[in-house]
Amino acid sequence: MKASFFMFFNYLAMMGVPVLLVLLAISALVFPGSGIRTVLLILIAAGALVYGIIGIREAFVHGRRHNETAAR
Repeated sequence: MKASFFMFFNYLAMMGVPVLLVLLAISALVFPGSGIRTVLLILIAAGALVYGIIGIREAFVHGRRHNETAAR
């Protein structure tokens, strides 16, 4: 199976967001008032948006393809 361009970002967001959440929890303990927290929050938000957009795209694109072939 050939990997798609979107699959790379899907897995990156799927694996990256939990790692960033752990880093956010650790940084809150070690650096309580730093800008690291803001950067991590921005990365987490971006990863969640990418994951959501790709998930919606996969649901609608693959859903249409599946329904078109099933109707024939």
